[in-house]
Amino acid sequence: MDFKKVTISLPRNLYEEGMGLVKRGLFSNFSDLVRSGIREEFKGLQPVVEDFDQRFIYNDKELVIGVKQSMKEAKAGKGRIVKSDKEMDRYFESL
Repeated sequence: MDFKKVTISLPRNLYEEGMGLVKRGLFSNFSDLVRSGIREEFKGLQPVVEDFDQRFIYNDKELVIGVKQSMKEAKAGKGRIVKSDKEMDRYFESL
């Protein structure tokens, strides 16, 4: 397994409670505690993420059709180059 070292800041009380769990032998070290907490958080969030993806992205057929159409137009050289925010605002106002 490949690891990435990160630095985090925690409120002192969270750190002390975590170290207490490590000292009691519930975790081999503080990194193990943090990894375990992140894994549990991911498990809890997975249904939320899946529901969000399904409702707001994948089931929005109009959005998907529009994106595919835009990709086809861009490949065909029919895209529009917008050079500034003002130009983009004018373009959208004209629609």
